[in-house]
Amino acid sequence: MRVLNTEGILRLAEPGRSKNFADDRGHGPLQDPTAAPPFLHLIQALLRRRWLIVAIAAAGTLLAAILALVVPPQYTATAQLTVERPAGGGQAPERILDEIIDTHLALIASRDHLRRVASRLQPLQLAKPDAQAPAAPSFGAPESAAGGRSEAAGQDIGQRMLQRLTVWIPSLSGRSEADRFLENLYRRTTVLQERRSRLITVAFTSPDPRTAAIYANRIAEAYVDSLQQQMEADAVAQLHDIDRQVDAARREVQDAQQAVQDAIRRRVEAPSGPGGAVDADREIRDLTRLSREAAEFHENLLRRRTEMKEAQASIRPGIGVQSRAAVPTWPSSHNPLLFVVPSAFLSLMAGCWLALILERADRSLRSDREVQRVLGIPCIGLFPRVRAGAIGAPRLHILNHPGSPYSEAVRNIAAALQAHHTGRGSRVVLVTSSLAGEGKSTLAAALSAYFGTLGRRVLLIDLDILPAAERSREPARAGNRRSPSREQMREMIAPQPELGVDYLGLSRLGVDPLLFFEPEGLPRLLTDLRKSYDVIVVGGPPVLGASEARLLPSIADQVLFVVRWASTKRDVAEHALSFLRRFRAMDEPGPGATFAVLSHVKLKQQARLSFGDTGGDPPAFGPGPDRPPADRPSARTAEDAGPVERSA
Repeated sequence: MRVLNTEGILRLAEPGRSKNFADDRGHGPLQDPTAAPPFLHLIQALLRRRWLIVAIAAAGTLLAAILALVVPPQYTATAQLTVERPAGGGQAPERILDEIIDTHLALIASRDHLRRVASRLQPLQLAKPDAQAPAAPSFGAPESAAGGRSEAAGQDIGQRMLQRLTVWIPSLSGRSEADRFLENLYRRTTVLQERRSRLITVAFTSPDPRTAAIYANRIAEAYVDSLQQQMEADAVAQLHDIDRQVDAARREVQDAQQAVQDAIRRRVEAPSGPGGAVDADREIRDLTRLSREAAEFHENLLRRRTEMKEAQASIRPGIGVQSRAAVPTWPSSHNPLLFVVPSAFLSLMAGCWLALILERADRSLRSDREVQRVLGIPCIGLFPRVRAGAIGAPRLHILNHPGSPYSEAVRNIAAALQAHHTGRGSRVVLVTSSLAGEGKSTLAAALSAYFGTLGRRVLLIDLDILPAAERSREPARAGNRRSPSREQMREMIAPQPELGVDYLGLSRLGVDPLLFFEPEGLPRLLTDLRKSYDVIVVGGPPVLGASEARLLPSIADQVLFVVRWASTKRDVAEHALSFLRRFRAMDEPGPGATFAVLSHVKLKQQARLSFGDTGGDPPAFGPGPDRPPADRPSARTAEDAGPVERSA
C-alpha cells in the first residue's frame, strides 16, 4: 500500500513488516523523523532494566567486599646481609665483588639451601621416608590386548591428564608434607640486591607476621652459618693435610741426616786413595745439602701450619647478617578494599551488558508504535494495569472516577471504536487475544460497562470457552452434544448489576463450541439481537488456546486483539493474528476492522521509558482492509487524547 502524505514522503507499509520511508524521487530510504535516536533507545533499555543492573552491581560489589575480607593479608619480613669487599683495589676487585654478590644471591635462593632451612624448621617432615607418601592413583591394565585397547587408551589419556593436573595442584600430586612445605618456602622467599650496594635482602612473605620474621631470619642466618661451617671444615681438612706433609718432611729430614752420618762414618772408617776420598767428600756434601733442604722444607711446613692454626681461629665467611628481620606491623599486600570500587564498576558494566542482551532477546511488545509496526494493525489504546480488588464494579468506578487512568483508557478505546465504526446501526465487537491471561475478559467487561453509562443498550456475551484439556475433566457437561436453541439462549440473558448491561454466559454450558456456529445458532442469534441492542460485546476465547476462536471474527464487525504489555511475544501475536485474518478472509473479501489494545500497562513507566508513547491511537498507515480511509476522522481527537495523557 502506498500513501503520499502532506510532506511529500512516500510511505510504504505492509502488515507484519516495519515501516520504510523513501522520498518521492526514489533516492533510497530515509530515516523515520519521529523515531528516537539510537542513544535514546539505549538509555531507555537500560532504564527499563535498571533494577537488574542495580542488583548485579550490588551483588558484584558485595562479593568483592566479601572476598576482600576473606583473603588474609600478607606480611613480608626482610633481613639484610652485608658482603665484605675483597682485598685489593682497582677495577678488577669491583668486578670480583659483583661476581661474589651474584654467587651469594644464587646460593641463598637455591633449593639446597632452603632444604637445609626446612630441615631446621620442620625436622619431622623430612624425617618421613618417601615410602610413606601417598601414592598417586594408578590405572589398571586392560584385561585383554585385543578387547581392551580403547579402554587402555582412555586410561592412558586420563593418567596423563591427572599427572598434568597434579603439577598445578600440589595436594593431588601425592607428595609428602615436607616436599609441599619446601615448595611453599621456595615460592614465598625473595632474595635481591639493594641497588648497587653490598647489601643483600632476604624477604619472606606469610599471612602470619611472626612467622615471616622467623623464616626470614632463619634463611639468612642459616646461609651465614653454612658458609662458616663449610670454611671451618675446609680449614680443618687443609690443616690435616699439612700435618700429614709435616710428618712426611720430618721423616725425610731424619733420613737425610742419617744418610750424612753414615757417609761420614764410612769415610772415617775406610780411608781410600786420593780419588776415593774426593768421591766420598762429594757424597757427604750432596747429602748434607739434601738434608739442609729437607730441614728447610720441614720448617716451612711447620711455619705454614702455625699460620693456618692462627687463621683458623679468625675464619670469616665474607658475608654477615647486617640486620635481623623484625616482625612487620603493616601488610605488604595491596589493600583488597581498593578493588571494591573497580569491582563495582565492572559489575555495573556487566549488568548493563546483560540488560542489553536481555533487551535484545526480549520479543515482547511494549508500545503502540511497536504493535503497529510489528502486527500491521493500529493500536487504539493502552489499558492500565489494575491491582486485584482495586475496582469492584466497573460501572460505578467509571461514574464516580471519570478522570482515573482506568476510566480514561476505557473512554479512549470506546471513542476509537466509535470513530472507526462505518455503519449506523448496532455493531458486534469481539475481544480476543493470543493466549489466556492477557486481560481480554477485563477489557470486555470494562467496554460493556462504559457503553452502558452512555445510555446504550449493551449485551455482553461470554464465549471464553474452556480449553479441550479442561473440558475433558468435566465428563458430565462434556457429554452434552446439543447446543441450546435461540429461544433458550434468549432466555439465558440476564441483567448484570455490576456492569449495568445484559449478560449472556455461554462459556460454561459444556457444549462443543463448534455447535454454536451452526447456521441457526449463534450467527442467527446475533442477527436477531442486533435489533434489540446497540452494542454487543463478545468476550471470546484465546485464538491459540481454542480453535473455535478462529471462527468468531466472521460474526463480528470489529475485533479487539488484546496484547499484554511486556508479556506477549511478537511471534505469538503474529501467529494468532494470521489465524484471525485467514478465517475472516474465507467469509468476506477483507479481514475487517481489527485493532490492537495493550493491556496491563504500567502507564508511568510506559510514558517515561518507552518511546514517549502515551496510549493514544497512532497515525494510520493508510487506507486498507484493517485501517480506516484517509478521509475518515481519527479515533484520537484532542478532546479524547488530552485526559489520558494527563492521567498517564
